Amino acid sequence: PLQILKTHRFLNNSQYWAIDQRRNWIQDQLDRTLRYAVKHVPYYQRTLSQYESRFSEMVDNLDLRELPILTKQIVRENFDELCAPKNRYFSTSNVSQTSGSTGTPMRFLLDQQSHINQFAAIWRVLNWTGYKFSNRYASIDSTLEEETDRLFKFNPRQNCLNIPFVNLRAENVKDCIGKLKQFDPVVIKSYPSALSLFCRWLQEAGIDDFHSPAVLTCAETLLDHQERTIREVLHCRLHDFYGQNERACIFSTCEEGRYHIHEEYSFVELINRDGEMAEFKDQAEIVTTSFHNFAMPLIRYQTNDLAMVDDGTPCHCGRTYRTVDRVLGRVQDFILTPEGRQVTRLDVPFRFSPGIQEGQIVQETVDEVHLRLVKAATFQQKDLDNLLYQMKLRLGDDIKIGHDFVDDIPLGKNGKKKFVVSSLESRP
Repeated sequence: PLQILKTHRFLNNSQYWAIDQRRNWIQDQLDRTLRYAVKHVPYYQRTLSQYESRFSEMVDNLDLRELPILTKQIVRENFDELCAPKNRYFSTSNVSQTSGSTGTPMRFLLDQQSHINQFAAIWRVLNWTGYKFSNRYASIDSTLEEETDRLFKFNPRQNCLNIPFVNLRAENVKDCIGKLKQFDPVVIKSYPSALSLFCRWLQEAGIDDFHSPAVLTCAETLLDHQERTIREVLHCRLHDFYGQNERACIFSTCEEGRYHIHEEYSFVELINRDGEMAEFKDQAEIVTTSFHNFAMPLIRYQTNDLAMVDDGTPCHCGRTYRTVDRVLGRVQDFILTPEGRQVTRLDVPFRFSPGIQEGQIVQETVDEVHLRLVKAATFQQKDLDNLLYQMKLRLGDDIKIGHDFVDDIPLGKNGKKKFVVSSLESRP
């Protein structure tokens, strides 16, 4: 606890550092990470030793593009070689893994310092929403750790009301709101797909008297129509958080709504299609080098996630981090058209169809997509007509768009609802 508190205090201070102070600190961390890796980690001894004489120049320029990319497949195939022997930097570690939402699950090793940094970093993400340690908060999550049909479970250690979304239904939404009013959390943490559907149920039930001070969405890409619904129903400050189980990087929004890159957590490169540093309005791939996990350092790790680069103007919140315009989502969240275009933000067409409660886009072949749609109580034929028209505008005439209506869109194995489900391998 003392180490967590110390790290949290450091983060609260460092977020307002001068630009030069931050750059110097990042350079020190990069140099430390690279030299540790080639000395202790077998995989990097084999792949990075040839570049060691140029580390200083790379670090001075904050430019690691000369080094090879570390892909998820490389991590899967070289797990043992990527793990450092236990040494003075860490004495305990544990194996965790990703959920496998985009393919085969990936194992990774985490040390104690990584756990400390993670706890402190998430604590600060919550602080940006107005939460303070020991405040009440609610979590509308995919499920609880153990299987249960209970609608609520209180965690006294975290002062958290857990609401497993798998047990929520339109018919018990009034009970849920009654409990939330009684509990009065300062923030609600939730997957955006779960919370936006919950808000739609509130609208249909005519419940408009519950207002949350703040909401923190996480674990999925926050889509435009979801954000609009949550804000309209809960009248809240909405914050969004992006991270990964492998703890590659953290982005989160401040009170001004800007996405900040948490630069004490890792060194983040925003790379365009040509492998160059991305510029304003580029769709950039997020590549990271971790600073805190010496059991298994990730150097130039390809997250397969994309962000839109902003103009780089300082944020009015006063924090001096780099920012991005938005997190676009996983590479796998794109639809591939017959002419080779990768189309994203296909949630936008749904804003023209308020009578459609939920949707999912499925692509199994390059010349066809299929829409799974859940009707709202207000559904009319024009909702479907508008949706198909808007989809055709974005995808073009060479791709067939089919649809069917379903009662529900099931959760994936990882407890999340994927908006785009694609089996195509041709990706950016």
